[in-house]
Amino acid sequence: MDKRFRDFLIDFNMFKNKHLWSGCFRDNSNCSQKVIKAHSIQNNKILNKISENGEVLMFGAVGGNEFGITTELQEQGRKKATTFTGFCGHHDHSIFRPIEDYDYIPGNTEQEFLYTYRATAKEYHSKKSVTNMYRTLLDLLDKGSYSEISKVFEANAPSEEHIGFMGDMFSGALFGSDDAEKRLERYRQKLNSDLDNRFYDDIITNVIVLEEEYHIAVSSMIFLEESLSGIKINDLGDFNISLAPLFITVFPQNGQTFILLSDFKRNDRRYRFIKEDLLKRDTKEIKMILSNIILSYIENLVVSPIRWKATEISTRNAITKLFDETTQEVDKPLIIDHNLDLFL
Repeated sequence: MDKRFRDFLIDFNMFKNKHLWSGCFRDNSNCSQKVIKAHSIQNNKILNKISENGEVLMFGAVGGNEFGITTELQEQGRKKATTFTGFCGHHDHSIFRPIEDYDYIPGNTEQEFLYTYRATAKEYHSKKSVTNMYRTLLDLLDKGSYSEISKVFEANAPSEEHIGFMGDMFSGALFGSDDAEKRLERYRQKLNSDLDNRFYDDIITNVIVLEEEYHIAVSSMIFLEESLSGIKINDLGDFNISLAPLFITVFPQNGQTFILLSDFKRNDRRYRFIKEDLLKRDTKEIKMILSNIILSYIENLVVSPIRWKATEISTRNAITKLFDETTQEVDKPLIIDHNLDLFL
């Protein structure tokens, strides 16, 4: 990759981090004044368990190649890992007490609702942040403030061709992120209404319990594209068709690993393959399938440094390769690597 382009991509990633949205997902009259860095994965209960000397592993950018930014698992302090400025201090403490202070019990609809609520809040924050970033980038491009976009333009301004390329790229990305933000705003309003009414039955959760404590953790909302048999679930290229989110939460607890696969009741038919197919498979297959889904769709993933160091190099390379090549792709099969096992 050309060094100038690589530096541009790295600056672009840094630019993104400087334009993070800050606000409370709950957003009502009880909000405290200060928005905090809330954890999307519990710090004391989960991150502390899988950390080593206060550090966990998360994927982060390390450079670039011809496909764009390359990533690998990097150490992050557990107090910082998975945090986002998406809740005020009052609501982060009060809302999540049933999952922060108590062990998860399969079938507890309030706890399952709250795991879904938190995953949605994290995605809402991400999309609000990305939308803010692309609006700013287009504004800077329109003003000709190229060096504020990237320091690579300090010495040499971009060519007309490059300006056109950036304009098309930023505009297209803004269209997609703005559409996603509007969709997530509807989810936010629905979930907050359900929280007000203590109505938790609109979230359907299929629970997988692995009889071993694996030291990985996940909290995310995704739009799975197809089922195990290849049936289309979400068409990410068609903005006129409603999408069905799937909420995935993974965490170790008391010698077991819990995997929560949740969806809105109105979308449960789209995800019927989970109950009718996935849950009927043996443990090895389930772990392989979920490993493919997590690495293909999810960025909010935490791994134990101790377990990672003890994992064979070939497995580590396969995990990194799949994450690196698929998280930004669309129209991908559900299973890419039939030998993959992320459960370390």
